[in-house]
Amino acid sequence: MTVYRLSLSLVILMLEGSNAWAQSSVTLYGTLDDAVAYYNNVGGHSLIQMQGGGQEDNKWGLKGAEDLGGGMKAVFALENGFVINNGTLDQDGREFGRQAYVGLSSEAFGTLTLGRQNDPTVDLVQPITADGYGAAFSTPGDADNNDNSLWVNNAVKYLSPSYAGFQYELLYGFGGVPGSTTSGQTYSAAVSFTNGGFSAAGGYFFAKNDRGGAGSSDPTADNSVTPLSGATAFVGSRQIVQAGVQYVLGDFTANARYSNAQFKPYLNFGAFNRTETFNIGATSLGWQATPALLLAVGYTYMRSSGNASATYNSGAATAQYGLSKRTNFYATVGYTHASGTSFSTDGSTLVPAGGAVSDLAPTSGTPTQVAVMLGIVHKF
Repeated sequence: MTVYRLSLSLVILMLEGSNAWAQSSVTLYGTLDDAVAYYNNVGGHSLIQMQGGGQEDNKWGLKGAEDLGGGMKAVFALENGFVINNGTLDQDGREFGRQAYVGLSSEAFGTLTLGRQNDPTVDLVQPITADGYGAAFSTPGDADNNDNSLWVNNAVKYLSPSYAGFQYELLYGFGGVPGSTTSGQTYSAAVSFTNGGFSAAGGYFFAKNDRGGAGSSDPTADNSVTPLSGATAFVGSRQIVQAGVQYVLGDFTANARYSNAQFKPYLNFGAFNRTETFNIGATSLGWQATPALLLAVGYTYMRSSGNASATYNSGAATAQYGLSKRTNFYATVGYTHASGTSFSTDGSTLVPAGGAVSDLAPTSGTPTQVAVMLGIVHKF
């Protein structure tokens, strides 16, 4: 009888453990992307190098959920970005620079998360733009954050449930400055709508950095396309408005987007002493030629105005061949021609605008930059 009771107790404990495991989950995931890249001009010279992130960002992470009952779950994510060719941390050396948050999620009430996070325009607008084909399809210098080169610290974010295809998201990032609630703050909002093959989304982003340092959001400047691309702290504000539409018809996907980005200095940096505005329009067409082969082309137009005035015409094309659901090869070509003037790295003088294929490499020493990438992506 004692042996029978002991065996029964062990079975009950195993069943309870099985139920607990079914109610909680932790997932390990990641993406590895590497390519051989050629640039006809980077700072006055041609360049051949190994380049990660031509199609997908290099990352790994953990995400999980615990069922709390009543349709409520505790959720978390820790996501690391890394440089694949030397193994170092990306996002200025942060261990989990891409995401680090914890929160609560409910199918009925939505999701509330706290930590370092993407802003709502990245979550809702970016997925229906050509950036999904690779960075070469995005904005020169990533002036409007279409290629997701910034994240928000100290952020509280709310994502609504989907209401018949309609969804919205709100974010506020605390600046953490004693005596001034608004100093260093970031706030953002976005809405999206999906019905069949049609999708539309729009969003607004504002980051204030009025006392130097980092503020609550990362800088966007990757090269001399945008003001203050060097080590000089940007004291001012950034405002970005984005909108996009996408339509999927059979094997074809077409999209178009518009964005307006404004960089406002709160100090006089010499040539950069008033608001610099970037207006961007872009369109693309993708064709799933076979279950394994994707072909896409895109065009981006950007015009800056303020103290500097430049025009950028960019084109990109890609062929991506899937060896499996998790592994594919890609060949991508990007081209940008610039005219007019942009800023020196410290914002003190105006210089001739150089070509820049998105934010993939430093600016060309001439008006034109060409990029060619042959790479492989693996997801796990």
